[in-house]
Formats: sequence, C-alpha cells, structure tokens
Amino acid sequence: MRRWVPAIAALVVVADAVLLATGVIGRAAALALFLAVEVPLAAVVVAEYVRRYRHARRAAPTRRAALSALAADDPYLRLASTEARTLASLARWVARRPDVPAGATAIGYARGTLGVPAALSVAAAIEVVAVHLLVPWPVTRIVLDVLGLYGLVVILGMLAGRVVRPHLLTGDTLVLRNGPHVCARVPLDAVAAVRRDRRLSPTAAEFVEDPGPGGAGAAPVLALAGPDGTGLTLDLDRPVPATAPTFPWRRPNPRDVREVRLHVDDPGTAARALTQAPDLGRPTRPV
Repeated sequence: MRRWVPAIAALVVVADAVLLATGVIGRAAALALFLAVEVPLAAVVVAEYVRRYRHARRAAPTRRAALSALAADDPYLRLASTEARTLASLARWVARRPDVPAGATAIGYARGTLGVPAALSVAAAIEVVAVHLLVPWPVTRIVLDVLGLYGLVVILGMLAGRVVRPHLLTGDTLVLRNGPHVCARVPLDAVAAVRRDRRLSPTAAEFVEDPGPGGAGAAPVLALAGPDGTGLTLDLDRPVPATAPTFPWRRPNPRDVREVRLHVDDPGTAARALTQAPDLGRPTRPV
C-alpha cells in the first residue's frame, strides 16, 4: 500500500489540475478537492516514512546512512534522490565547484560525451518557446512552460553531472562514477593490471558478458563507455561489486566484476596516475 499512496496522490493532483484548467470545476472546488484528498494522504505518507526512518536509524551509524538505507528500499525516494543530485550537479557546474574531495585525484570522462545532452538541451529550449507561443489557454500554457523549463533544467543537470562528478583516485580506492551514480569502489590493491585497450563497443554504461579464455563461462565486465567506446581496461585479481546506471526508480543490481573498461578524457594520464598509485596491487606499466 505504501507504494501506491504517492501514486494516488499524484494522480489526484493531475486530475484536479485538468478539471480546473478545462473549467469543469472552479478554483474553490479545486482547492476543496485538493485539501480533502491530499492532506490525509500526505499525513499517511509522512507518518509511514517517519516510522521507516526511525527503524533504519536504529541500525545505521549515522543519519545519512539511515537515509541512504531508506532510499535504497523505496522507488520514490530513489527517484527524488536522483533528481536532487542532478540539480546539485547543475549548481556545482554554475558555481565551478566540482565534487572532488581534498586529496583526491580527478579522472575526467566527459570529453566527447556531451554532444547528445547539449543537443537535447537546445531542443528542449526551442520546445519551451514554441509551446509558450502556440498554446492559447493561459493556465495550460503556464503548466506546460513550468514542466518544459524543469525538463530543460534536468537535462542540463545530467550534462553537468558528467563534468563535476569525475572518477576519483583516493589514497587506496578508485571511485568509478557515472554522473551522480557511484558504479564501484575499487580497492587499489585489487587492481592487477592497467592497460591501454581501445574498444569501440559498447557505447553506453552497462555490464558486458565476456566469455573469457576459450569461451568457457561468462565473466561480467563493467563497461563505463563513451560514444566511441572505451580506452582503458583494469584487470582485477579478485571480484569487486559494481552496479550500472539504470532508471532512477529501479533498485541497482550489484554484480561482481573482475574487469573494468573505462572511457576517460586522457587514457595515458589516467593510466600513469593509476600505475603510480602506492597501493596498487601489482605495479604495471600502461601499454
């Protein structure tokens, strides 16, 4: 039932807005309908989330950990969390404050990947202007303008996420990211080799089934690719849990990988930074 209450609340809001915009009901009736339905539903939702947060807080060491555990089990919170991180990425981009902690080395992966988001941003901006000029009904026009502008902001936030949230090389861990999504935390002592390895597919972040030597067995490979594939491969000497980006309301499906393929801005520089890391499992030279 807790999964359906937010959906019912959203459906009532949409129906209320449509009835008001089409003149079926007046403003007083629309407000009365909203208050009669939304207030009790909101109270139920808030009470349920508070109960679940308290339960998670008892088992979590910090409030942030409790909120993360709560979001991991709820599609609406996962969606809200993704939206919040997307907007935060745009704010960081505007403020020129990349999400790189002190002491960490950033490994960028945005070069060559921004063409499609940029084109979508231009198309969304044109659509907002066209809708505003062509729709004759004032209330409908305002609603569509707001939705269009928010969609444009989200697209810009997705574009910004690839710029301000690079991969991170810390003292003993390589944090692999795809925008706001953390795909894996690879201990450096698990990296057996770093190779310059040009592959033209896939062209999106996903798991790849590699048949392995002789075609026996399928070993999942995490490929964080760009439009032209990947250029750097990490061989791991033990399995590392990883997730691939998916729809924000879906729960990530962790899989153990023993190979990671990356698209990075400068494969040579990234390979040297990794091979010179003091905690690397086995010192190797990039090829």
